[in-house]
Amino acid sequence: MTTAVTAPDRASLSSMDERLSAMMVRTKAILADAPLTEDTLVEITSIYNNVAYVFLYLEANERYVNFDRLLPWRAAFHQDPELDRALLARLVALRCTDPEAERSRLDWVNQLRAKEHEPDTESADRMAGLVGAAKDTLAALADDQAALLAKLGVEVGAVNPPAVFYKMSARIANPVSRTKLARAWRALRDRKEDELVDLVDHMVGELRRQSTARGHHTVLDETLTKCRVTEAQVDAFLQRYLDHALSSYRDLEDEVRTTTGAVDNPMDHFGRHLETLVGAVEVPKLPLRGCLDFVYAVAAGAFGLTVEMVSRTEDVVMTVRVRAGDQEVGQIDFDLWNDEGKALKANHTKGIRNRTDWAGLVQLPVAYVSCRFSRTEGEERITFQNAHSLFHEFGHAINHLLIRKRISNQSGLEYLPLERLEYLSMWFEKWVFHPAFADHLGMSESDHAGLSWCQRIKMIEYRRTYVDRAVTAALDFDVYRHTDGGVRESFQRLDQRFGISAHCTLDDFLPYFTWPMLQANPGAYFAYLWGAADSGEQFRPFQDATLAAVAAMGDQRGRFASCLDFDLPSNEPDVRAVFEFYDRAR
Repeated sequence: MTTAVTAPDRASLSSMDERLSAMMVRTKAILADAPLTEDTLVEITSIYNNVAYVFLYLEANERYVNFDRLLPWRAAFHQDPELDRALLARLVALRCTDPEAERSRLDWVNQLRAKEHEPDTESADRMAGLVGAAKDTLAALADDQAALLAKLGVEVGAVNPPAVFYKMSARIANPVSRTKLARAWRALRDRKEDELVDLVDHMVGELRRQSTARGHHTVLDETLTKCRVTEAQVDAFLQRYLDHALSSYRDLEDEVRTTTGAVDNPMDHFGRHLETLVGAVEVPKLPLRGCLDFVYAVAAGAFGLTVEMVSRTEDVVMTVRVRAGDQEVGQIDFDLWNDEGKALKANHTKGIRNRTDWAGLVQLPVAYVSCRFSRTEGEERITFQNAHSLFHEFGHAINHLLIRKRISNQSGLEYLPLERLEYLSMWFEKWVFHPAFADHLGMSESDHAGLSWCQRIKMIEYRRTYVDRAVTAALDFDVYRHTDGGVRESFQRLDQRFGISAHCTLDDFLPYFTWPMLQANPGAYFAYLWGAADSGEQFRPFQDATLAAVAAMGDQRGRFASCLDFDLPSNEPDVRAVFEFYDRAR
């Protein structure tokens, strides 16, 4: 049989209430009939999968649907100690002969046992306070920067002050004037450095205490339990990545010197370099439908997948069904526009339902792509940056749908090792640079030139971030592999090994430690570099291939097997692939 829950909307809350009630009745009936079997284990797992699906979908659409009346059901499934104890007792008594079912059982046992222990709410409160204080300090710095710009006759408005400064500096022809401005800008940041270092060090200390309380020697040790790589492997990878990043970055510095005439601190003049190099053209808006058709064509050629529209909700959420031949693979919901009431700080993709395929019990996975694109009334056109983000998130969605496991708590993106989470997303995003993209959109000559300009700018700007990305990952890794010392000591260690202070300063990186991604998996920012390298390596055969040639290559799932199956090893990717790809833009 196939179990499914219709995507909830305003008219279906009563139906959801009834279904949640029925799922609770069935859950209690299963637990009343001890002992569990492999089949009832999978059934009860699928029930919790459906409950999660309902509430994740409702949360994604909370600006359209008030679902307060259903919240008691979430508490009933997830916050009932008596239900948890009954479930834990049945799981502990069960032994599964199927390896996947046994792993599912053990994972659930560990989750329930962890819930039995009261979380350290005081530590969480301290951490939240430290992050809040750091953000306040950064906000004060932004105010100082805005005040400096105002003195120069430039109003910031709602725009990020560093972005305004970058554009202003790019328009200044005199390198001496640009140098003076850059020096004044750095002086503002320097005033806040000690305060931010102290706050970041306290955050690091709090995370160290939390990991120690959970029985881990270092924070990094705990984070690596979510990976399939060792500390030594990551260290070696980061060393190779940093070496290549610094070498390519020095090449870019030389290019900036040649273009701008600046000798010292050449990257202070990068904006001017870019403006001189590529000039300005009229940038086209791209048709959303055409962008989607192109990325669907890539999915068809590389993975044998077809994507078809199912429905649209109030011209906001677009639902598509993904098939492989006659077999339905799953569903993707696109919620792309930054409409009023949308609480979203960054584009992201959630797996709101995982796959179950066990003894006739089938639940197809559902991915929810949420973006914040600006819409012009009456048009569905997006910027090049939007297209880049859309392709990236589509890659995450396809990855979620193609995970091979048969049990819902053994599938979905959260099932993958951290270092493999970005493989497919970064591979798909590279298609915005492919020659076939413009051809597929059928652009005019002027729009084609504008798209080529966007592609070149994006690639050159990525080159500017080589050192920033590499040092962020290395600093994050180093500070959390140690049991003492702070972020300044880690920066000094990296400087002794790689000479990074010739290209960056510590205060370039302090704001990143307030990012949720660095706090959720401290020490694992290297995963983004790992994904960038793997995606670049895997993109090589497709870089100049036509879509017809891609289709002729056959199903490429074997190429991406490691991001579809946790049990496969995480082979170290070729770091050179990142720099080969982006260094083409000069």
